Amino acid sequence: MKIVLANTVGVDSDGWSIIPYASRWTTASMGFDDQYTFYPRDLAYLSSLLKRDTDHDVKLVDGCLERYNKEKYAEVLINEKPDWLVFENSTRTFREDEWIARQVKEKTGAKIMITGQHVTAFPEEGLVFADTVVQGEFLKSALNFFKNGAKPENLIPFDLSCLINVKDLPFPEDDDVNRYEYAKNADLVCEYREIQIYATRGCPYGCVYCVARHSYFGGSQFRTRPVANVIAEIQKMGEKYPGLEGFFFDDEIHNGNIKYTKELARAIITARLNHFKYDAMCAYNTFDDESLELMKRAGYYKVRIGIETASDVSAEQMGLKGKHRPDKLYKTLETAKRVAIKMFGTFTLGGRGANEEEDRKTVHLMADLIKSDLLCDCQISICTPQPGTPFFDWAKTEGLLDTVDWNRFDGGEDAVISMPGYPAEKIKEMRKSALVAYDNARRTRDKKLFADNWPRYAKKISPAPRKILLFRSSRDWHLDNCFESILKTWNCEVMFLCHSDYVDEYQRRFPAIKLVTANDPGFLNWDTLGESVQRALVDYGADLALIPSNTLHCRSFGNVMNIAEKSQAQNIKFINACGELLEPND
Repeated sequence: MKIVLANTVGVDSDGWSIIPYASRWTTASMGFDDQYTFYPRDLAYLSSLLKRDTDHDVKLVDGCLERYNKEKYAEVLINEKPDWLVFENSTRTFREDEWIARQVKEKTGAKIMITGQHVTAFPEEGLVFADTVVQGEFLKSALNFFKNGAKPENLIPFDLSCLINVKDLPFPEDDDVNRYEYAKNADLVCEYREIQIYATRGCPYGCVYCVARHSYFGGSQFRTRPVANVIAEIQKMGEKYPGLEGFFFDDEIHNGNIKYTKELARAIITARLNHFKYDAMCAYNTFDDESLELMKRAGYYKVRIGIETASDVSAEQMGLKGKHRPDKLYKTLETAKRVAIKMFGTFTLGGRGANEEEDRKTVHLMADLIKSDLLCDCQISICTPQPGTPFFDWAKTEGLLDTVDWNRFDGGEDAVISMPGYPAEKIKEMRKSALVAYDNARRTRDKKLFADNWPRYAKKISPAPRKILLFRSSRDWHLDNCFESILKTWNCEVMFLCHSDYVDEYQRRFPAIKLVTANDPGFLNWDTLGESVQRALVDYGADLALIPSNTLHCRSFGNVMNIAEKSQAQNIKFINACGELLEPND
C-alpha cells in the first residue's frame, strides 16, 4: 500500500506564500516567492516511523517547501497515485488543503486521512471529505492505524494514551525531503545555516492561546528526548551536510526542564560539537546564570524567549502564570548580555485581557529592551484566537469573533477579534504603532554601529558609483541608515523602489532621491511591478544596486535580487543590518 504524507499548500489562491507551523500558528506573506518555510516536524517523524515499523510504500511530499499552488500540488500528489493521502493542515490553509484532497480522491480513488489543528477543533469539517480524521498528536494513532490494516474510521479521538514515547522516535525524515534545504533558506532569525532539531516535546505552561498545548498535546505533556540520542542526531547531520553551520532547537520550549538543558549543553561540549552554532526557543523564567554560561560554552549564540506582554492584567488572563516574571526578565537578559548570548523576544498584542492601555505597556517595554540592547531583535504578533484553544472558545462564547474566514486566522497583520473598547482596527493600529516604536529604538541603538562599519566597506566600491538603485526591502530604521550613509559617501543619483504607501514620507525625508512606485502592497516582485516601472528601472542604468537586508546573512531576498538583475545594474550588493556591504553569495 502506498501512503503519501503531505504538508500544506505553498501558495494560496490569493497569492500568499504560506509559512506553516502547525503546533503554533500558520502565517503568510504576499508576493514573497523566496519565503522561508518550516520543516514539517510531525509528518517527518511519522514518515520515519512508518518506514521503520511497516512494509508500506511511504513518501513525504512538502508542497510548501516547493511553493506549489493548489493546482500544481494536486497534480503532483495525483501523480504519486497514493492509496492513502495523509494531510496535516492548519486553520489558515484548511480550505485550500480540502480542495487538494478532494481532487486527489476524485482522480485516484485514494482514501484521505486529515490530521492537525483545525480538524482537532472541528472534526466534522474534516469528515465532510475525509475518510478518517485523527485528532491531537497523531504520530502514534496514525502509526497504529496503518499497522493494523488501515480500515477507514470516521474519527480517531485523542486522549493521553495517544501520545508518542519520545524515546521510541527515530530521526525524522531526511530522504524524501532534505532537511538542509530548509536550512539554506531558514527563517530570518537564524543567522546561520541551521537544521531544525527537537530535543523536547510539549510545554509545561498553560497559555490560553497555545495551539501546541491545547490542540496537539491535551495538556502540558512535556517530554525530553534522551540526551545521547540528540547528540547522535547532531553528529549525523553534521557529517552528512558539510555546509551546515548549526542547529535550531525549534521546540515548544527548549528549557522547560533547566536540568535537562544543562545536561544537553554539557553533552554537546563533551562531544566536541560546540563548533556548531545553536539557536533555541525558550522561556526566560527558568534560566539561571549556570545554564546560560553552559549554553554559551556549548555554542548557543541566540535564544528566543516568549516575553509576550508587559501587562500583569493580560498575563493573568492569558494564563502565563510562571512564565510572566518581570523581576526575572531583566536579570536573565543582563546575564545573557554578560555571557554574550543574543536574546530575541516575542511579543503579542490584542490577547485576552488586553486594551489600549495594557498593550501600550508592552510596546514601551519592547522599545526599552531593544534600545538598551538587552534584546537583539524581536517579533510583534497579533494574538489570534486559534481554533482548539481556550482563547478561541472564550472569544466565540463572548461573541467577540469578527469573522470565521479561516484564511484570516494567521497571527500576522490581521485581527479577527474585537473586544469591548478595543476593536480589531484598534488592535491593528497598535501593532503599527509598535513597529514605529521598534524602528525608532533600532535607529537609536544601531546608528553608530552602522556608521562605524559602513566606511570600511564603501571604500572598496571603485570607481565611486554614479547611479545607485536602492530597494525598500528592509525596515525604516535600516533604510534611514542606508540613505544617510550613501548620501554622505558618494556624490551620486539614487533611485528608490518604494511601495506606494510610503512614497510621500520618503520624498519628504529624502527629497534628493528619485522614487519609483511599486503599487503592490506585498513584497517587491518583478512580475507585479508593471511594464512602466520595469522599463524605468532598466532605463535608469544603475551601476550599483543595493539591497538592504536587516538580517546579517541576507538570505530569503531572491525576489529583490531578481529585480536587481533584471534592472541590468552593473554591480549588486547587499547592505546588512550592521552596515556591511556583502556579495550576493556571501
